Amino acid sequence: MSLDPDALPAQSAQSGTVAKLQRMVDRLALVSAYTAAGCLGLLTLLTLGQVTCGLLSKVIDGFPSDIAVGWEYSAYLMGTAFMLGGGLTLRAGMQIRVELLLRAFDERFRRPLEFLSAAIGAGFVSFLAWSLAMFTLSSYATGAVSGESLTPLWIPQAALTVGTTVYALQSIMQVIACLLKAPLVNESFKVAATTE
Repeated sequence: MSLDPDALPAQSAQSGTVAKLQRMVDRLALVSAYTAAGCLGLLTLLTLGQVTCGLLSKVIDGFPSDIAVGWEYSAYLMGTAFMLGGGLTLRAGMQIRVELLLRAFDERFRRPLEFLSAAIGAGFVSFLAWSLAMFTLSSYATGAVSGESLTPLWIPQAALTVGTTVYALQSIMQVIACLLKAPLVNESFKVAATTE
């Protein structure tokens, strides 16, 4: 996937400002997703390091059996990867959605139900982004640190806040797309899945 704005397909039902805004949010979501992939790579390396330490500690006397901050940083990386990947996953149409509900109703009710679910989701994720931002600012102001590694807590919290904010922006764009009867999914962001 390219970060080139021209490589992102224009949505035919959108024009002007909304289309530009959607492309900007799509780019943010793409950068966030690449960052999430980096977090998963680091998480994999950290896990391999933990396993290696455990194995070496059994054969080398005095070798530490784990990485002191392994569990803590694994949690930071997993949470960050989850939130950073949310925006692109939503735009690609790969989120778990209310498909059963949508299929149970006639086609004419599909868009209103999509709008309702998008609005509820956007409200929830926007509230979560706001709450995380306030929590991060509070941790920064008080100088809160983790108990084990003394990591300033605002650092991992800020990463969660950024990811959730991108997710919230993409959710809001879903609501706008529903209102404008624009495509909800960017097909170029999809990947093959076993369910397809």
